Amino acid sequence: MNYSDILTLMQDVSRRAGQYLLTQTVSVMNHKTRNDLLTENDLVIENFIIDGIRAVYPDIHIVSEEYNPDNSLDGLTVVIDPIDGTCNFAQGLSLYGIQLALFYENICRGAVLYFPVEDTMYVAEEGKGAYKNGKRLFVDQKKPSSDGFLIISDYYDSIDIAFDQQFALVKALQKHFLKTRHFGAACVDFTMLAEGHALAYITYYHKLWDIAPGLLLAKEAGFVYGAVDQDDYHYHRPGLVVANSEQTLSLIKEEAKRLGMMS
Repeated sequence: MNYSDILTLMQDVSRRAGQYLLTQTVSVMNHKTRNDLLTENDLVIENFIIDGIRAVYPDIHIVSEEYNPDNSLDGLTVVIDPIDGTCNFAQGLSLYGIQLALFYENICRGAVLYFPVEDTMYVAEEGKGAYKNGKRLFVDQKKPSSDGFLIISDYYDSIDIAFDQQFALVKALQKHFLKTRHFGAACVDFTMLAEGHALAYITYYHKLWDIAPGLLLAKEAGFVYGAVDQDDYHYHRPGLVVANSEQTLSLIKEEAKRLGMMS
C-alpha cells in the first residue's frame, strides 16, 4: 500500500491545526489525573484534525487521546495526540507538539510530529527514513554514552515498575552518560533523539498516541529499542528504552537487570 498521500494530508492537517492553536488562549478545564491536565484546546484541536482527515478519508479508523482512546487498530488507522505536552503548553512553554501515527495491519507505517511554535515538521515512513523539514536524519551509532545525554520521561506510580526502581535506574545510569534531561513531552524527547541531541531515552509513557509516532521516527533514524523490564517491547507496556546503539541499549538493560527490574 502507498501511504504517501495520507502522510501528506496528515502533515497538512497537523500544520493547520498547530497554526490555529497558536491563535487560541490556553483554557484549562480540569486535572485528567493528579499529574496531568486537560485543556479545551486539546478537544478543539483533536476535532480539527479528525475533521480534516475524514474530509478526505471519510471511512478511515481513528484512535485519539480524548474522544476515541479505546478504539482498536482496525484496518487503516490514524492515531492522534492533539497536544503532546499539555502541561508544558498550559504553562506557556513551547515544548509541545501535535503527533499523528498511521497504522495498517497493526503496524505503524508512518508518523508526523509537528511543533507549531517553531513551524517544524518531522515525518517518518516505514522503510523510507526519518526527516525534519525534508532533511533526512541519521543516528550516530558510534558515539559513546559518556559523550551524550540520557532523556528520561515522567515517572509514574501506577505501573508495574515500582516508583523507587524508576528513580534508582536513573541514578545508576548517571555515571554512564554526560547528563540527563527531562522535557515533559514525548514528541520533544523523540525528536531530540532523532536529531542527535541525545543518545538514549527511557520512557514510562505507555499510551499508543504518546509512543507510536516518535518511536517510528527514532527507528527510521537508525535507533534501536527494547523494554526496561523484559526482553521484548510491545506497545501499551511501560518501560521503553531507545538507544543509538546495541551497546548503549545493553548498558541500560544490564543496569535494570542488576536492580532486579527484569521479569
